[in-house]
Amino acid sequence: MNEHTTCSINDKGVAVLMLDNRDSSLNVLSSAFLQSFDRTLSAIQAEPGVKALAICSAKEKGFIAGANLDELEAIHTATQAENAARKGQEIFDKIAGMKVPTIAVINGHCMGGGTELSLACRFRIAAKEKTSIALPEVKLGIFPGWGGTQRLPRLVSFQTALDMILTGRSYNSYRAYRCGLVDKVVPDEILNDYAVSFAEEIIRTGGRNYLAARKKKATGMVELITAKNFAGRFLMLAIAKRQVLKRTHGNYPSPLMAIEALQKGLGKPLAEGLKIEARLFGKAVATPEHKNLLHIFRLSERPKKQTGVETEVSFEAPSNIGVIGAGVMGGAIAQLLAYKDYPVAMKDIDDKMLLKGLAHADSLFEGLKRKHKLTSRQKRRKMERIYGTLDYEALRRTQLVVEAVAENMEIKKRVLREAEDYLSPNAVFATNTSALSVTQLQSAARHPERVCGMHFFNPVHRMPLVEVIAGEKSHDAAVAMVFDLAKKLGKVPVVVKDSPGFLVNRLLGVYINEACLLAEEGCDFQWLDSLVVKFGMPMGPFRLIDEVGIDIASEVGRTLAAAFQDRLKASGLTERMGNAGLVGKKGGKGFYIYRDGRRRMANPTAESILGESKRENGDEAVERMMYLMVNEAARCLSEGIVKTPHDIDTGMVFGTGFPPFRGGLLRWANTLGLGTIALALKRFADRFGDRFFPVPMLSEEKSFY
Repeated sequence: MNEHTTCSINDKGVAVLMLDNRDSSLNVLSSAFLQSFDRTLSAIQAEPGVKALAICSAKEKGFIAGANLDELEAIHTATQAENAARKGQEIFDKIAGMKVPTIAVINGHCMGGGTELSLACRFRIAAKEKTSIALPEVKLGIFPGWGGTQRLPRLVSFQTALDMILTGRSYNSYRAYRCGLVDKVVPDEILNDYAVSFAEEIIRTGGRNYLAARKKKATGMVELITAKNFAGRFLMLAIAKRQVLKRTHGNYPSPLMAIEALQKGLGKPLAEGLKIEARLFGKAVATPEHKNLLHIFRLSERPKKQTGVETEVSFEAPSNIGVIGAGVMGGAIAQLLAYKDYPVAMKDIDDKMLLKGLAHADSLFEGLKRKHKLTSRQKRRKMERIYGTLDYEALRRTQLVVEAVAENMEIKKRVLREAEDYLSPNAVFATNTSALSVTQLQSAARHPERVCGMHFFNPVHRMPLVEVIAGEKSHDAAVAMVFDLAKKLGKVPVVVKDSPGFLVNRLLGVYINEACLLAEEGCDFQWLDSLVVKFGMPMGPFRLIDEVGIDIASEVGRTLAAAFQDRLKASGLTERMGNAGLVGKKGGKGFYIYRDGRRRMANPTAESILGESKRENGDEAVERMMYLMVNEAARCLSEGIVKTPHDIDTGMVFGTGFPPFRGGLLRWANTLGLGTIALALKRFADRFGDRFFPVPMLSEEKSFY
């Protein structure tokens, strides 16, 4: 027995090595944990009666969560990282070199180094329901460095290996079994007991049937032609490299390094491939992109330790939730709640709208079913959690109601007044609004302290951010309840003070407005979109306007212009586009023309509205848009819209897709230097107007963090 591991051996010679990290609720591969594991392996090797080894987890949440990120963050040089990779590889080599069969018993999440440990085993069995296997290192700006790039392609098809390594995509038990990554899928409740029976079977038979089935899944004519020879592998990697460059514009070096590790390591003996992997892993750890992506991961984890408020409050976590409004947003919110097993009463005033909302929720569940994330039975059970109703009576048993009706203050006030007649004394009313004042809405409430904002971003099932808006009279308990719910829904919440545009739309507003002003000055809008995508944003400002809707973008623009008229030179471009009958993607025409939901070409009507265009001073155009956002973010901090720079980076990355490899808006600004940005803004102010004049924080502070 060691500090983090225990071992028992039965009379059939089956050794069960139990992983149980004493310092965490998860098994995390820290240096101390790996040393303990290594000592236990050595002890098992010295036992003459051992005929098979099953490696299990004592943690209910899963097998192994991955490497210790604190230790990874403390590494600053490529040599240090390479040495750390080699140490991990040596321990996993010990598993692979054992003379007895080894079995990884995967009881849930199996991430990164945990997956690499399982790859060093001869067999893998997995829990049917909870299993999630991944090599997510690429999302942290690195790639598997403990054997993943060398062992995985030798186990499964080359195409599957590329998918896992280059995307970080998670495989459930169904998908893992189909590709040969696991040999047996077992009901969750009997997994550890079955592991012993499985090991005894392997002792008797050698596991020949499992090895044959695995080989059949990993081979075939396509695999023989493409991956089992140098030329085919070279072609597949060349295609993969082109796809990575197209998707990332070269901004993420780690997938390219992973491709290099695959290219140089496969075809050589495993030992040589591991050395190549470790060397390139060291280079990846030393990149700024890795440090920035690690910062983003920390931002995503940060809310888990927060309550959303500074005071100690108590509240009853909701067990029944209502959704008022069965439009696209209402249906999507109801679907998310039902997916997380909340009973949902979805209320509307119209049968057709109610059916539309239910149909939208069903379509989202169907998408999960197609991806094998839900069975037909699970989909049916979760869909049954949504109860459609035309009256408020069903809301009596709810503890929280999310209002998702039209973005109109008078309509929202009327709905609030009607709903309060039916809500229980402690129920919270959370309005899903992107720009309307929560404080103004509270003026219509008999219990304003129980009213706050819960701003989901569209599409709800994809966008991770939720802005939790505290109105002037919102009680801390109400804010904490909404914050807690957002976390339980798997979202990343950030608390925002009630203010026009809140945080994300306020920053996006100045950015989109400046893009429109640039277009009105003669800059080609397609060119501006391409510049911003090259910078790292998921889409350019004009594509974004089309996605949001020209009518909505115009309305938000008017709201922000009225609120900040002292410093915002409002563009009239979206209004002119709207007057021409253009509404964006939902209508098939905006700045671009869309067919079947796909962008096809620039819209000639938009080009005629803007007139002749030019393509010059691209760096300046990007700086005008991005530096204005930095300036407005500094203003938000000064005004207390959010409390910390972390909140702003969280909002911008998870709410707008600001390039994660840059670490967030304010971390990027720090990298450039606040003084540098302030000087550039002063030059822009002299040429283009006072909206660029830097706020004092940029000139006075050396760093946001």
